[in-house]
Amino acid sequence: MTPRERELLTGMGNCFAACGKDFDATVGMVAESRGRSPDEVKRTLTDMREKYGRDPDFVALRARLPASFPL
Repeated sequence: MTPRERELLTGMGNCFAACGKDFDATVGMVAESRGRSPDEVKRTLTDMREKYGRDPDFVALRARLPASFPL
């Protein structure tokens, strides 16, 4: 993962841990804090899942989020 991608997924985990909101609310908060649109964040997360789905770092960061989150 690139540093920016790692930061985005880490931010998703941190935001969810702090507020416990659903997927769209978590994406919205992360998007706002990163100066990106929610659609950009969702596309990046989808791309990351496709590229890094089996990467141990991705798996560890992804594990901080509910299985119901579509990423």
